[in-house]
Amino acid sequence: MTYFKKHCAAAVYLKDTDWMLVLDADTAVVNPNHCLEEYIDDRVDMVFYERFFNWEIACGNYFIKNTAQSRRFLMEYANMENEPYNPGVWLGFDNGPLQLLIMKYVMPFAKHMIEVCNNMWHSSKSYDEYTAYLLCVKMALGEQRLWPGKLRIYKRAHSWVRDGWLTSNHWTDNDFMLHGWKIEDLKNATNFNNPFTQDFTVSECGRGYSGWNYKPGMKKTAEEIKKLLFDFEKNQQVNHPKQGRTPYFLTGPDIGDCYPFCEDF
Repeated sequence: MTYFKKHCAAAVYLKDTDWMLVLDADTAVVNPNHCLEEYIDDRVDMVFYERFFNWEIACGNYFIKNTAQSRRFLMEYANMENEPYNPGVWLGFDNGPLQLLIMKYVMPFAKHMIEVCNNMWHSSKSYDEYTAYLLCVKMALGEQRLWPGKLRIYKRAHSWVRDGWLTSNHWTDNDFMLHGWKIEDLKNATNFNNPFTQDFTVSECGRGYSGWNYKPGMKKTAEEIKKLLFDFEKNQQVNHPKQGRTPYFLTGPDIGDCYPFCEDF
């Protein structure tokens, strides 16, 4: 799968810098009034964030520090392409492997929990079943978001980037980048709400907002964006896949498959 080559390349080029920002090709700056340094946390080697609609730890956009530990992490991640995945499994592309790798990285002692989540992932045959795996990982990690010396995970909608379609590409001062602007979508989607009136012309870019041709009405207040996100969450309470709302211990054995060794580390 070509998705993993990106992380291999990041590992190779990481040695040429102090920190690297890895981006998806469909991620773009919507608000230039931010700096990358705002989101770097020197207490950790890696910085990730949660996607808003399914609590998945995003694999497409992340900060990573040039350390031996980080390079090993990236190479282990890239090599997960060679795992013996079962035919028909909904892998989640390179997103699925990242969830499990992070679990192993920050809580290596939780062997039983890692096995439970891994089994849920490898038995997923659809996106709906995949969300059960995401919930398993979420419950295992809990509300902890900072593991000093290792990594940080930004809470949904609080990092340097979020999915633009959540708010129909409306943005606020808190936003920096929006994700989900694929070329084919920009060309073919009749309902794509472009925050700009025209494509960028690099020669026009200069000081301030020179070259940034914003469409009137696309910038919103923080309260307006908050309301849009609130409404999305209310909708998710009804429409999020059932599998992704049911705790793992109510869908299969929690103790019966490991007793009396469930506490073994």
